[in-house]
Amino acid sequence: MASIYSSIYSSESAGRSSSEAESQGDACALCERRVRRITKHHLIPKSEGGTRTVDLCLTCHKTLHSFFTNRALATQLRSIEALRRDPKVRKYLSWIRKQPDRSIRVRVSRDRR
Repeated sequence: MASIYSSIYSSESAGRSSSEAESQGDACALCERRVRRITKHHLIPKSEGGTRTVDLCLTCHKTLHSFFTNRALATQLRSIEALRRDPKVRKYLSWIRKQPDRSIRVRVSRDRR
């Protein structure tokens, strides 16, 4: 995981403790962390005709799109449960759940499918 993710502390959270930052905000539907910023993720991408959305933290949202193409998301990973069953996502979730709410750089996976 270290090759894909690197931590960058934002100036907003630099002065806060992890528990203080995590107690604020909404919960991400995928990693279940409490975060200040939530984005809307189309379970089936809009380009594939999807309309249903779920709330994801920015890091989870970027990670899903770095791991998978829109076609893979539309055909194989159409629900939060399906995403959580994927081995790459499981490994990512075990890592991200230990991280405080901060800015995390996400790079495109070399084996994006």
